[in-house]
Amino acid sequence: MKTENILIIVLTVIAGFGLLWSGYSFYGAKESKIYEIQNTQENYNKALESELTDKCATPEGYTDESWAEHMSHHPDRYEECL
Repeated sequence: MKTENILIIVLTVIAGFGLLWSGYSFYGAKESKIYEIQNTQENYNKALESELTDKCATPEGYTDESWAEHMSHHPDRYEECL
């Protein structure tokens, strides 16, 4: 095979992988959004009902760092925790 033919094959394979990856990223991102929690009054009320007695304590499913970050987004609600 000539060098030009090998180069064309390599570039075609790379372009093919690029197309596959971009398609997967685009459609995969849409699929993952299905499982996002929706910001509704009902979900907010459920979250409030499940809040720990000590609202500054790190709840299950969070690390101390991620809970601190979450509280920082709601300074009016967690002022005494920050």
